[in-house]
Amino acid sequence: MTDSDLSMSPYGNFLGIEIVESTKEKSKCRIKLCDHHLNNGGRVHGGVLTSLADTTAGVAVRMSRPEGKLSATTDLSISFIRPPQGDSLEAEAIIIHAGKRLFRVEIAIYSAEKLVAKTNATFMIVDPR
Repeated sequence: MTDSDLSMSPYGNFLGIEIVESTKEKSKCRIKLCDHHLNNGGRVHGGVLTSLADTTAGVAVRMSRPEGKLSATTDLSISFIRPPQGDSLEAEAIIIHAGKRLFRVEIAIYSAEKLVAKTNATFMIVDPR
């Protein structure tokens, strides 16, 4: 699979996530922040950061998983470090373990070049339905 073979999921498109870079070891995605990404307090909703992390990790796994297989998130934890201050978010995912059935991924999310969240995710390799 190559970068040009990747497409964003319908949910990722809905949020406005774009794939910036992807290889077998890592991926990078970005989202331009809009009013609908904010919570009632005027800050970026935690679900947006979590969705960006999950999507970015998923892109990396899609580049590395066995051909003909799919992947599903089985575990994701996020630590919010500081509120985003810029007009966009950028996430970088690195595969730290690629097994036969499970992939472990670390994700860092940045805003205005400052770390705003760290995430760990596990993906299970599954057969298509």
